[in-house]
Amino acid sequence: MIKLLGKERYHWQPELSWLIIYWSIAFIPIFLGAALIFENLTVSKQVLILFAIFIVLISAGFHRYFVIENGQLGIVSLNIFSKSHIPLEDITKVEVTKSTVTLYVKNQNKRTFYMRKWPKKYFIDALVVDPAFQGEVVLVDNLIKLDYFKIYENEKKALTKS
Repeated sequence: MIKLLGKERYHWQPELSWLIIYWSIAFIPIFLGAALIFENLTVSKQVLILFAIFIVLISAGFHRYFVIENGQLGIVSLNIFSKSHIPLEDITKVEVTKSTVTLYVKNQNKRTFYMRKWPKKYFIDALVVDPAFQGEVVLVDNLIKLDYFKIYENEKKALTKS
């Protein structure tokens, strides 16, 4: 969770196959630039252009997050074809695993997002305490002796907004 400009952002990553493909493509320009530097031993325009492409791809890769405000879940990404705002009352179920959050929305396909441990915990806590959310949160654990979900049992929920 990052608080930026008064809004709390909960960062996520896409499905694992897209994640690997994207980050592999994002690192190609920096390796090509390094190869050009080692070949010529000078920094040319091509190297600077490849470095700029690398910086743009890295910043675009981290531009994926959720925002919860005014009874809606905003899903921010660079995909302009996907719906970016979902009313919280349309979310019927949220499945939480060790590495993913899956949203089940009325009249839509389920959507899976990969999140790290702490942003996911704060996101689920903020989602549950919002009065517009009427769905259920299900903690799914495929491993028998995984104590990951003990965090959710023992800790208090996030403070409600005043």
